[in-house]
Amino acid sequence: GSLFVSDSRRGKVWRILYKGGKEDFDRDQLASMEDRKSLIHLKTPDKIKDNLTRGLADQGRKIYNVYCTACHQLDGKGDGIRYPTLVNSDWVSGDKDRLIAVVLDGLEGPISVNGKSFDEVMPKMDYLSDIDIAKVLSYIRINFNNGANGINVRDVYKVRDRLMQKTEELKEPIQPEL
Repeated sequence: GSLFVSDSRRGKVWRILYKGGKEDFDRDQLASMEDRKSLIHLKTPDKIKDNLTRGLADQGRKIYNVYCTACHQLDGKGDGIRYPTLVNSDWVSGDKDRLIAVVLDGLEGPISVNGKSFDEVMPKMDYLSDIDIAKVLSYIRINFNNGANGINVRDVYKVRDRLMQKTEELKEPIQPEL
């Protein structure tokens, strides 16, 4: 049983290890721990400033402004005719692998977003790095009234890898039967 504590501003990590047994821990030690909480050098984490996913999403705003605003608009509402909204969208807040695949592989053909049909093409953006895709999708999922969690780089990597494997399978020549 170790507990790891990190400082999001300075990048320090501390390991807290309790070497005693449960039977050695009593009410006096618990009271001592409670007293230590009130020391001025201890900080209660800030839900916004210390949220690392939020920081990732804030960086994603810049990427969104470069690659996404032309179609989905600055406010994420799209134009309502050709390009769908990202606000309160089940495409955004739903299956994160599907959302990642849309960015990596593009999207073509009719879809329904919040009950409205769209039939335009979204180009693939597989030229973006995994970290940039994680940033922009975290920004979109956390903002625009979606209330979803951010996306991490591992999620993007896994979807990219799966899509590349499917592409490689399609390229394999068919062996004639003998």
